[in-house]
Amino acid sequence: MDKIKDLKVWKVLKNFFKKIWTYDIIHPICYSIIVTMVIECLNKRNLSGIWMPFTSPVIFLVNMLIIASCLSIGMMFKKRAFVYTLISVGWLGLAVTNFIVKSTRKTPFTAMDFLLIDDAVKVAPMYLTFINIVFIIVLIVVVIALLIILFRKTGKVETELSRRRFFLFGFFQSALVILFTYATIATLLLHNVMGTDFGNLSNAFQNYGFTYCFTTSVLNRGVSKDSDYSEEYVENLKETIDSTTTDEVTAQETPNIIFLQLESFFDPTEINGLEVSEQVLPNFNRLQSEFTSGYLSVPVFGAGTVNTEFEVQTGMNLDDFGPGEYPYKTVLQNKVCESAAYALKNLGYTTHVVHNNDATFYTRNKVFTHLGYDTFTPIEYMDGIELTPNGNWAKDEILTEYIEKALNSTDGSDYVYTISVEGHGDYPNEYPEGYTPEITIDNFPDSENQTGFEYYVNMIHDMDKFIGELTDMLSQRDEKTVLVMYGDHLPTFNLTDSDMKHNSIYETEYVMWSNFDMEKEDVDLEAYQLTAYVFERLGISEGNIFKYHQTSHDSEDYLKNLTILEYDILYGDQDIYEGESPYTATNLHYGLDTISITGTYEYDGDLYVEGTYFNDYSTVLINNKKYTTEKINDRLLKVENASVNEGDIVSVAQIDSDGTELSRVMYTVPASTNEDALDERFLRLAA
Repeated sequence: MDKIKDLKVWKVLKNFFKKIWTYDIIHPICYSIIVTMVIECLNKRNLSGIWMPFTSPVIFLVNMLIIASCLSIGMMFKKRAFVYTLISVGWLGLAVTNFIVKSTRKTPFTAMDFLLIDDAVKVAPMYLTFINIVFIIVLIVVVIALLIILFRKTGKVETELSRRRFFLFGFFQSALVILFTYATIATLLLHNVMGTDFGNLSNAFQNYGFTYCFTTSVLNRGVSKDSDYSEEYVENLKETIDSTTTDEVTAQETPNIIFLQLESFFDPTEINGLEVSEQVLPNFNRLQSEFTSGYLSVPVFGAGTVNTEFEVQTGMNLDDFGPGEYPYKTVLQNKVCESAAYALKNLGYTTHVVHNNDATFYTRNKVFTHLGYDTFTPIEYMDGIELTPNGNWAKDEILTEYIEKALNSTDGSDYVYTISVEGHGDYPNEYPEGYTPEITIDNFPDSENQTGFEYYVNMIHDMDKFIGELTDMLSQRDEKTVLVMYGDHLPTFNLTDSDMKHNSIYETEYVMWSNFDMEKEDVDLEAYQLTAYVFERLGISEGNIFKYHQTSHDSEDYLKNLTILEYDILYGDQDIYEGESPYTATNLHYGLDTISITGTYEYDGDLYVEGTYFNDYSTVLINNKKYTTEKINDRLLKVENASVNEGDIVSVAQIDSDGTELSRVMYTVPASTNEDALDERFLRLAA
């Protein structure tokens, strides 16, 4: 009897689901449940996504409804199975990408990353092996091929409706799903069950789900307009800011100011239980004990250097922008922004950037014109570069020479913003051939990557030697100078808050060195407060944002009013400037040395170009045609099997690794001169 009863129950359930399945709107909902489970398994890097409907039903519902809304578009097409599959593959592809990205940089994949594709291509070979890259390409090709086959094989929905009515009926059903999804999410946001501002992006993806967070990163960009924002409100803020302005100072009364952003730099002894064979950062630790220092809360972990740059240079809080947003790739592409450089230019400073990496990485070559810099010296204008043992990055020791050149380039005070790169990942799990680490470690919490971390420790130990050389050079100068050094973020290892003595993977350290007496005053800061604090210690009161930090950091509405100022400056009516920004984009000059061509001549069947300050990025062009160029030395370039005639235009261009031309100098070939004299000159130059 029990068996017969079970069969009846099963038959009833079967008929029920069969009846339900006749409703088209049920299909995308059911498919979305499966897709969401798979996505969350990838997001959480375990099988917990399968149980998410029971452990986190509300969060799962939100993520599932977003997928269902996308899949519901398929109801407007007769080849529904193909459209459902195409959309599902798209979402699964994003989830797989997030899985891979988190394995390398430790922060989730967001919509903003599509703006970083050019930069990702540059660094991909450092994180992925050739086999990895080939596998990814093959996988993409196979998926596309299978989708094409599916499109051809998939049948159409049989219906008596006309094509127009079929589309409209499908559109109506899709609209119902989308509206229900919107109403559900809006209700949850209203009751603070879900959020849109993610202070910790990694935690948000774990807490709210990949689909919701990725969708938020698509829709939520820039600084949101506060309900209190108005001309009158901003004017009141300005009165408060201006009422406490200090006495005006000039560049003649203030020192040179150098900011040094150190790539992936922090004291590894901040990790609980880590054992090192010798002191890793003797110079930095000594400076911490003698000069103003403290912890610096940064907006990123493992990657996102330019977001720490952005906070330090502008005083703006990245938490106020969209999830995962890179302002360098969004608003600063076209908007001039109040910054430390513009503030100091008001005092007569000359402003410089020095960076031992590509000029175009994160489009810095464009952004720095919108942040007020006069000169930019990237790696394309440096000579004598030494690479790290794995050959991926330039060592930081080269920066001392070019910081000194920036300081020597003017008679007045200089502001030099310097970005280092030596500590950058990826960190090898096997040492490069012939390399022996100076420092060894033990008891690293991410034991699988202990060799990689040991390599990293030795790289920052080398960076510490650079810090010692830099401060020695600055100490010997007769110009007053302040040097602010800080780490942009922690390196890309599987570290957690509990691994750190200070209980946060979003904290690095800073020190404020000077070659004149300044009282030591240790204080912990947010990255967006650092410049305002340095300015305050030097008696500088310039820039609305920096003045606001100096005067209002203890106020009840401190962060709210900061958000309003950010919105007004970048997206609003610029009432803080009475309607029109006083800042204009600068005409960025590349390099601190004057590259020139002083002559061209032929020798032994090849063309030689003589000049000054050539380097490995110097490329010869003859009448605008690019030629393969060999650098003999900084005064001589060689082009094999080439010749020129009187009146030809010979150029030397500095060309980035991605083919972008940054600058060029030109030379018109004169009438022929004495060949014997040229031969003699060549031998002298080549020596």
